[in-house]
Amino acid sequence: MLRFDLRVQTNHQFDYCRVYDNPKEADLLRFSRLIWFGYDEQGPAVYREDPKTGEVVRIDFLH
Repeated sequence: MLRFDLRVQTNHQFDYCRVYDNPKEADLLRFSRLIWFGYDEQGPAVYREDPKTGEVVRIDFLH
């Protein structure tokens, strides 16, 4: 598992076709750099970084 500063749970199914889309939520718009996506031991997730601050968010999806 990668390092992250913020963790967010979404009520959407994981979709590889939408991984490169920027988040729609206003609080997450600053996390514009995609770091990693896929499945790990905790389920489907996307890691994105705020290029200005270096903060990383993990976005968890429904299984």
